[in-house]
Amino acid sequence: LIRPETRILYAESPTNPGVDVLDLEALGQLARKHNLLLVIDNCFAPPYLQQPIRFGADLVIHSGTKLMDGQGRVLAGITVG
Repeated sequence: LIRPETRILYAESPTNPGVDVLDLEALGQLARKHNLLLVIDNCFAPPYLQQPIRFGADLVIHSGTKLMDGQGRVLAGITVG
């Protein structure tokens, strides 16, 4: 499904609501092979349990609302690279 105009490989892991954990190392290798930016939506897993950058992700999106505050007192999102 990767075409010449493809620039980004975007995935969510673990998935919500299925909680499927993707093979981040394989995604990292695929992105490097095709010179793509790998973006992982990691909003359903806390950063201390899953660290996609270690597997080749260029950008990782975290939810500061759900898993860092835990009480719903803030609305936050974090993108790291």
